[in-house]
Amino acid sequence: MNASIIIVTRDRADDLRLTLTAMREIRIPTGFEAELLVIDNGSTDATAEVVRSCEIPGLPVRYILETQPGLSRGRNRGLAEAKGDIILFTDDDVRPPADWLAGMCEPILSGNADAVAGGVRIAPNLLRPWMSPMHRSWLASSEWLNRGKPQSMVGANMVFSRNVLEKVPGFDPELGAGALGSGEESLFSAQLIAAGFRIADRTDLCMEHHFQPSRLKRGSWLDAAKKLGISHAYRGHHWEHWGCRWAKLRHFAASASLALWRATHSSEIRDEGCSDRELNLVYRCAMIRGHFEASKLPRKYEKHGLVKL
Repeated sequence: MNASIIIVTRDRADDLRLTLTAMREIRIPTGFEAELLVIDNGSTDATAEVVRSCEIPGLPVRYILETQPGLSRGRNRGLAEAKGDIILFTDDDVRPPADWLAGMCEPILSGNADAVAGGVRIAPNLLRPWMSPMHRSWLASSEWLNRGKPQSMVGANMVFSRNVLEKVPGFDPELGAGALGSGEESLFSAQLIAAGFRIADRTDLCMEHHFQPSRLKRGSWLDAAKKLGISHAYRGHHWEHWGCRWAKLRHFAASASLALWRATHSSEIRDEGCSDRELNLVYRCAMIRGHFEASKLPRKYEKHGLVKL
């Protein structure tokens, strides 16, 4: 059996170095041939040197430069370059368990699934007492996934058979980091389900997520809320075919609610973290406005379609 592990990265050489070091601990099962592809999405730091100097016994490492910006474009380049029958995606700031490769591939090899949603947990030093389930999920923690029958996958730990690409050819390049900001994994997962593919649950196999502490700052949370809203609006218009009525009125009401909350809860505003309520209001404002703008455009998918028109 051949497997390809794909990491897309950009300007995070130090994080990537630690992740590649941790990859040395992964056990390669007997009979497996595996490769690790690092897709450099236009880095200006030492990413190329880090990858080219990396040697992992039993796991050949390939450096590939993708100059078109965007996480989805990087992932699609990885799909085009990968040799494996099973594709495993993870991120450049994680630590895998030793049995990750075998465990994530098992549901596919046994014929019980076409894709696998793995687990992600936040590194202990980055957890904060103020974090709600929503905060943790926005930091890629997988606790929100439905156990037993997940309806989505998290990009830091997702696996699928190459066969699914015959119907769902890849990730929408207009979504994800470097584009609208998020949503590419959830759309890809929804398309797999729409195509009749099965997603198994291996959330017990957890990647430990060591993101940059700057993501805990208030500004980062607000930026994430806006991007999530705009990305959701894109999916809603183009893939789910939402209607768009009273958009200006709904946006006015949401903006007024946000202004009122901020005026009456100024004591809750802090440098690190952000209220769930404020994040939901910012998300809603961005989603309504994004949907109004998207509704002016021709739809890019048939309803629940698998490929762009």
